[in-house]
Amino acid sequence: MRAQRAGQTDDLDPAPGRAYPHPSPAPVEIGKGYVTTGDPPRGLVRATTLTAKERRDNFDFLCDAVDKTYACFELKSIDWPAVRERYEKQLDTVETAEEFYRLLFRLINELKDTHSWLQEERPALGKGPELALDLFEGNPFVTGVASNSEAARAGVQPGAEILTVDGLTFAARVEQLRLSLPACSSEQAFERAACQALLLGESGSTVTVKLRSPDGQSATVTLKRNANPTRRAALAPPCELTRQRCVHFGRLPSGFGYIWIESFNGREEIADEFDRALEELRGAPGLILDVRENTGGFGTAQPRMVGRFLKERTLVCVGYIKNGPGHQDLQRHETWFEPSGPWQYAGPVALLINDVTGSASDLFVCCLRSTGRVVTIGSTTHGNLSGVAAYAVLPCGLVVRISNGYITDAKGKPIEGHGTEPQMPVALTIADFLKHRDPVLEKAVIVLKEKRG
Repeated sequence: MRAQRAGQTDDLDPAPGRAYPHPSPAPVEIGKGYVTTGDPPRGLVRATTLTAKERRDNFDFLCDAVDKTYACFELKSIDWPAVRERYEKQLDTVETAEEFYRLLFRLINELKDTHSWLQEERPALGKGPELALDLFEGNPFVTGVASNSEAARAGVQPGAEILTVDGLTFAARVEQLRLSLPACSSEQAFERAACQALLLGESGSTVTVKLRSPDGQSATVTLKRNANPTRRAALAPPCELTRQRCVHFGRLPSGFGYIWIESFNGREEIADEFDRALEELRGAPGLILDVRENTGGFGTAQPRMVGRFLKERTLVCVGYIKNGPGHQDLQRHETWFEPSGPWQYAGPVALLINDVTGSASDLFVCCLRSTGRVVTIGSTTHGNLSGVAAYAVLPCGLVVRISNGYITDAKGKPIEGHGTEPQMPVALTIADFLKHRDPVLEKAVIVLKEKRG
């Protein structure tokens, strides 16, 4: 999932007892707070007033908890003592509890970890004009304009490139948004998230946007922020789909099977849906699996799903989990999947990925790619595969999720912070989008035809 927050759960363990042997949930006390690898407490109410000493005590507790619990310091070359010192200097300028929590929010963002966050701390980014935005080849574009909206009346068209926002370039606006957006494990994923928030601000306020229309003409418009942000619609495949809750499928004009795994927000029922899709497409000469825009969920169903393509027991990933207070105290565990289901699909398989593909979806890509059974096509995945967590329960009642493990592929390449690079890179351009053309899917069809001979 993309940056799951308060009230949500995340279970990346692909097979309990394999990649991640869940540690004892007994809390590890630090000062007056504690750290637990079990479920965090519910119903805590964080303090709304804190003295300077209380702020200092909670700050020290959290810094110590992160230091002893976080798994990816070495992986990401994070100098935590230097980070702590920098934020400690800012602590003296904080006067209220809310300012203090915002400081801790930015402190945890320094981990650049999609799976580390402050529970119940999700900054309100406000409203925006009635436009849908997305990033294409590193630049922000308008992908949709609400009919009869102020933007439509001002002549804004889908395909217009955003040049500046209130006088700021996209790069400058991204830097500004780092203070308010939750961190992502990779820069490409953060820029995509920043694009969604590019025009947001206080409801009822205005934003001045300089655009370049598809015909190359530049114009500046001032628009009122009065709508919730929207994302571009996904490109529809050129076939009728049988829709289920999470897994949809159909047969392309080429005869190849197409399975769109929209989400992993479920348990074994996702494997059941996948089994149904495979059964219906059993005779297809090749399969295309699509996990683009899939932000993740749970890894419970993945042994069964990946096992449908295996001939023998196969190493699919390696997990590293904290087993001591030092930054290098990590225990290694291998995860092996076995053939599953009444039969295994033996034809060629293409797997479509992009920079939103993350968390449990990143795990699915990692495991399938490690088997050697698929060719990956598209763009590099999000790269948020830190996975399991510990929870620091601060004396003030704040709960902070801290990643205390990460996963590599079978060859030892970390996914966290890097993502899985496609074997065949294909970029979706704004021109493709406006023409409803999907070059990634088109490439997959070509690849499968070549593999079929």
